[in-house]
Amino acid sequence: MVRKKKARFAVGLVENDVEFLESVTQRISTMNRVRIVRTWGSAEECLRDRRRRDLDILFLDIVLPYMNGVDLAREVSRQNPDIKIIMLTNMNSDGLIFDSIKNGALGYVLKSELGDIEQIIEVVADGGAMITPTIALRVVSSFRKIQPRGPHLTHRERQVLELLVRGKKVTDVAQFLDLTMNTVQGYIKEIYKKLNVHSRMELAQKADELALL
Repeated sequence: MVRKKKARFAVGLVENDVEFLESVTQRISTMNRVRIVRTWGSAEECLRDRRRRDLDILFLDIVLPYMNGVDLAREVSRQNPDIKIIMLTNMNSDGLIFDSIKNGALGYVLKSELGDIEQIIEVVADGGAMITPTIALRVVSSFRKIQPRGPHLTHRERQVLELLVRGKKVTDVAQFLDLTMNTVQGYIKEIYKKLNVHSRMELAQKADELALL
């Protein structure tokens, strides 16, 4: 009996952390079922590159310099619906998780829980979905609780909110998101206004109360 040869995949990564990108690319390149790996440092570079069309799987970070990963997922899903998208990120707010899934992602993996990336690729390529344990717990918990209706926050505002709640300084938030201090302060002012809070403590309490993260 002739054993059917397994298909090989073309994998792409969009990530602006050069060190992390190189590390993951090296891991993926050694896999038997991966025939090629393409990488981009921004959403815009990825969208401009026609070679994207040949991908089977595309890993996306959420925090990118201009267009974020969630918006990129939506655009790739629209232009290339056959590409299977996996979010690979540090961001784990409920809003971003569900927004990613609604915009075409079949996987949501935290960088800290990357584990066996070969298994992740094979599961998604073979028609499955993949989320890491921490994300699975958040998804289950979000279905169990009745969430109060809160104000609408943009993707970038949610990113800033999560970093603030995690105790990051404004300078750290600006550096992490590759934004100017004035831009970050503008986002913070708008977040405080939308949530009707006046301090970091009130901000954290309101974010928890409204299940914004």
